[in-house]
Amino acid sequence: MKELVRTYFNYLERLVSIALLIAMAVVILLAAWSFVRLTFFVALEPNIDISYDVFQSLFDRLLAAIIALELARSLILLIEGHRGFVQVRIILVIGLLAVVRKLILLDVEAVDTMLPLALAAAILALAGSLALVIYFDPASKRDE
Repeated sequence: MKELVRTYFNYLERLVSIALLIAMAVVILLAAWSFVRLTFFVALEPNIDISYDVFQSLFDRLLAAIIALELARSLILLIEGHRGFVQVRIILVIGLLAVVRKLILLDVEAVDTMLPLALAAAILALAGSLALVIYFDPASKRDE
């Protein structure tokens, strides 16, 4: 009975993951299109002096597309049945990208002084966790 429930749940999990992957493909295309379109308009500007707000907007759109790609990679691994260190590594990379994105988009004049310190602590914690996952991953030891 347990095996039957587990089998049906695995099918359901894969079906939902495929639906989410299709939706993520749309999000990736929209994010990439938004980045390419803004880059094109900035490049066509006659006086190419890029303001900091435009620079932030470019990086925001680029990092949004990269985060969406990493989430899609995580869904692909879930569909393929990979579990463990690989998924944890991808989630930690997504977390790092999200925190770095927040750090890039900060308005330095309007932010509390503790927020950059908190973001730095989050980056250190995520990077340390990622280093530990890579160090203890049995698959990475086989590659050496």
